[in-house]
Amino acid sequence: ASGSAALSRMAEAKGAVELILADCYVRRDRIALVAFRGRKAEVLLPPTRSLSRARKSLAELPGGGGTPLGSAIDEGRMLADQVRRSGGVPLLVFLTDGRGNIARDGSADRTAARRDADDAARALRLQGFRSLVIDISGTPADAARLLATALAATYVHLPHADAGQIAAAVSAAMKAGAAP
Repeated sequence: ASGSAALSRMAEAKGAVELILADCYVRRDRIALVAFRGRKAEVLLPPTRSLSRARKSLAELPGGGGTPLGSAIDEGRMLADQVRRSGGVPLLVFLTDGRGNIARDGSADRTAARRDADDAARALRLQGFRSLVIDISGTPADAARLLATALAATYVHLPHADAGQIAAAVSAAMKAGAAP
């Protein structure tokens, strides 16, 4: 929900999350929402099966500000760990251009922000969590591709994606990781 995402792709992202929510509701999956904007990432919704709570959190999501990517990956990893401990199989989905500019300490330091995102991605990867990076930039972004590599994640660039295409990419990743 940072400024770079808010300006160009927020409506598509919200629409995609709505479709993903409906799909998860049918399968009785739980979903959590983490927004990363301003100086830190924030868990808007802890893992839940409540479609109405998820929709309300999504509707209230403002856009704008910096991109604390390392903080977002950290929050996602903590939520995924909770899901795994409760017997679930987490999938982390990052809708981002991969360009973090806010460090974990909240400072506007691009170099530290990149290092923090790389460290957080390595920690997430080492725990074996599956993830998907949906590059929401208008043209493929090296930063998003590098993030996907650091996470050992599937990378999908959807240059003119609508909500349905983003939701389809997430659904395919969920099915790929489903138990036989």
